[in-house]
Amino acid sequence: MNLWDKKAKTYTRFSLELNEIQKATFEKIGSLDGKKVVDIGCGSGVWTLHLAKKAKEVLGVDNASAMLEILKEDALKNDINNIKTINLKFENFYKNNTLKFDLAFLSMSPALQNEKDYQAFLNLAPKKVYLGWASRRKSSFLDPIFEHFNTHFKGFYEEDLQSFLNAQNISYEVEIFNETRVVKRDKESAIENALWHLSMNGINANKQELESFVKDEVEEIIEAKIKLLIIS
Repeated sequence: MNLWDKKAKTYTRFSLELNEIQKATFEKIGSLDGKKVVDIGCGSGVWTLHLAKKAKEVLGVDNASAMLEILKEDALKNDINNIKTINLKFENFYKNNTLKFDLAFLSMSPALQNEKDYQAFLNLAPKKVYLGWASRRKSSFLDPIFEHFNTHFKGFYEEDLQSFLNAQNISYEVEIFNETRVVKRDKESAIENALWHLSMNGINANKQELESFVKDEVEEIIEAKIKLLIIS
């Protein structure tokens, strides 16, 4: 089981109501009527199911089987039946892919790791949509823990797809969203969440080491800047 499989049980799930970033993104994308979409690093289907409600068909690609099981469960629950899934790492997917798509979509996924991945993503479809961190995310709960273990939030990459586009002189539209949200967790869930993030950073901590940071229920304030890139 990889770390994303472990995260699946507590990861955000599909909601029928679009959040503000989703609303703005779909306005930018425009009509998907009759379109074939591939969602790279689709996870639990937070975006995938909305894409499927607007498109002809969607292929969700993710290397965490537990995430895909949740996606399929929520698709069934909401009577969305135009989604297929593939349980593969992105590199293994694109090396053997022969399918054609109208739109390639990726949201907040670490699937793109290098220039070969960036180019492969761009080659998937005439139009591409990419959502990623525009700066390092701030967390009132996790940041003191990261500091204690001499690490930091690593979902933000100084060099990413946008850097590649700039280096290749590929034009794109960009929009930056500011997001502030509050997440409440009980003590056990908060500790598990912190341990997962530390594991992602290669740090093997234990529950006892985190006891001093979690006295009771945690109210975590998360501040982030998220960038939307549209390439066509």
